[in-house]
Amino acid sequence: MRFFEAAGGVPAACRTDRMGALGRSQGCRFVLHSPTVGFAAHHATTITSCRARDAKRKGKVERPFRQLQETFLPEVELDGIPADLAELNRRAERWLAERVHALPSRSTGEAPTARLAVERAFLSPLPRTRFDSDYVESRRVHNIVPFITVDGARYSMPAETLGQLVEIRRQVDAGEFTVAWAGRPVVTHQLGVPGDTVWHPEHHAAAQAIALGRHRDREERHLHLVASATGEVPAVIGRLDLGGDDYDVATPDLDARYNVGDLA
Repeated sequence: MRFFEAAGGVPAACRTDRMGALGRSQGCRFVLHSPTVGFAAHHATTITSCRARDAKRKGKVERPFRQLQETFLPEVELDGIPADLAELNRRAERWLAERVHALPSRSTGEAPTARLAVERAFLSPLPRTRFDSDYVESRRVHNIVPFITVDGARYSMPAETLGQLVEIRRQVDAGEFTVAWAGRPVVTHQLGVPGDTVWHPEHHAAAQAIALGRHRDREERHLHLVASATGEVPAVIGRLDLGGDDYDVATPDLDARYNVGDLA
């Protein structure tokens, strides 16, 4: 999609070298995955694959990557390793503009920028809506604790979603994802590392309140059972608040309690 947007249109056909991310090989056939078919239909283009052992066509697909590997990456090492991916992309843009797009091609004898200006008229217009390239997955929230698992890490969910089916949506290269329940976004989490447990502050407070409420409910049920057996009116359960002061408690007389003198 980024290439189509940079070129200013969509070509009539695109060629791939039988990439496993786009389809699967069945002997001499290459069957596209359903998302690849949807992408091609959305842009009104055709995706064709190189034949097996077709070095001439396959080379046209791989040659630009060889140029990056043999020319650009060694220069990056000589100039110093970039601090982050953004700096690497800025270097790549300058390298493409100065060393690739502005130099005449050996095949056409023209610079790619000049050639693109001529061929842009043959491209189909971009679709009005951008193709949905987000990663979309379904998860079932645990039926006891409000968590879902994504890439080996656990993420909290609202308590009302226990046992419910939710949808996870993450944009390409994004460091966060959004979870929707019944078509409504309910939480956005930053991606953690495998093994992490990521709590949303509101979810953590709600889970604590529910846990304390369940403990209190058990106490109330116990008092009512005792009252029904003895006929007494159950006491109202309140929160015991001792304050911040110390309380003196008399030391128990163990000798008198257990009749130590009589035993002697």
